Amino acid sequence: MNYAVGENRINKIINLVALLILIMALIIGWVIPEDDFLPFAKESLPEAQTFVKVASSPLTYEGKVSDSQGKEQIIGYVVIDEATGYGGPITMVTGINLEGKIIGTTIAKHQDTPSFISIVLKHNYLDQFVDKNITDPLSIEKDIDRVSGATYSTRGIAKAIASGSHAVAKKQFGLAVKDEVIPFKFGLKEISVLLLVALMLIGVIFKFKKIRWVTLIGGLVFIGFQFNTPISLANVAALLMGNFPPIRENLIWYVLLVGIPIITFIVGRNLYCFWLCPFGALQEILAKIGGGSFKCCNKKIEAKLSKIKYVIVYLVLLGAILLKSPGFAGYEPFATLFSMQGFGVQWFILPVVLFSSLFIKRFWCRFFCPGFVINGVILEFRRLLIKLKNKFRYSRVEEGIPIENKVSTKE
Repeated sequence: MNYAVGENRINKIINLVALLILIMALIIGWVIPEDDFLPFAKESLPEAQTFVKVASSPLTYEGKVSDSQGKEQIIGYVVIDEATGYGGPITMVTGINLEGKIIGTTIAKHQDTPSFISIVLKHNYLDQFVDKNITDPLSIEKDIDRVSGATYSTRGIAKAIASGSHAVAKKQFGLAVKDEVIPFKFGLKEISVLLLVALMLIGVIFKFKKIRWVTLIGGLVFIGFQFNTPISLANVAALLMGNFPPIRENLIWYVLLVGIPIITFIVGRNLYCFWLCPFGALQEILAKIGGGSFKCCNKKIEAKLSKIKYVIVYLVLLGAILLKSPGFAGYEPFATLFSMQGFGVQWFILPVVLFSSLFIKRFWCRFFCPGFVINGVILEFRRLLIKLKNKFRYSRVEEGIPIENKVSTKE
């Protein structure tokens, strides 16, 4: 008994230390000074010999050259601005000549998913901006073509270039620029996901268990293959690092990353993983095909192996925060499966997980899934609050203070 108490105390100390390290990493990420963008300025305005800062918001430089007599003259401007991609901010450096045309763009840094940025560069997406006027809206699907498979990233890059270019047009050229009013995006994607969430709640509240397969298949088709927007640890890392995309264009991001955790906390059940997750749905289908009945001969060993996912999630989340790159945390094989885009180890992980899921029900969920960990943390926090609330109420009873309503810890 004493051994169990001691082990529990040690686990609590380890968890507390791990949490403090994570918080310290977040604080360090917030206070580290900004990068030096001058090396990228030369790439975007190669003819310039020197750069002089003329504005801070957004950061803007005059590009200058010297004649034979050493007299400097301005040949253009370089502006640095950022916008949110899929996993986090993308910082763009844009070179502008004196005719008010864009002559070069460079990605200075990004916190987006590496595979998406790789797609963008592979398709020479940045070439579309060359020779565009700085007063152009630079709207996706109007002035600029998006890249399939990296829509959020291409939209973020376009917004960063447009924002910086418009600022230079106003401040340095004195031009009137009519900023584009971004409409609230509410189409098939938003309707489909919200409908699936509504069906999930109906099934849970009224205990219609058969609806679960409707929402799972719907999640596989729409959240997975059609729109490729499953919850990823990269999204959670972006959230912790304060990267919030505009809600007008990213309603589904907020539904899945904010709405679902709130629902999980209120209901007290991990609904997303078992009712909506597209990858969870695929694993259950594979388990039905292959039997999915394999079980470890020792339950204690299996329980310990299932804790691997907590270590993995913590390490990659800590790495993402220290590197200031949410995309680093996106180790799940979601993108590899649903959009056939991935990098490195993801192409190895995917077939292993799919094959294992034939024999081990929800193999990924049980041993590696960060979604299970995040939802588990939410539910543990809920249990802790209920426990503290009950303790406070019962302590008041002992003090002779009447309590009208009894609180239950049953979930």
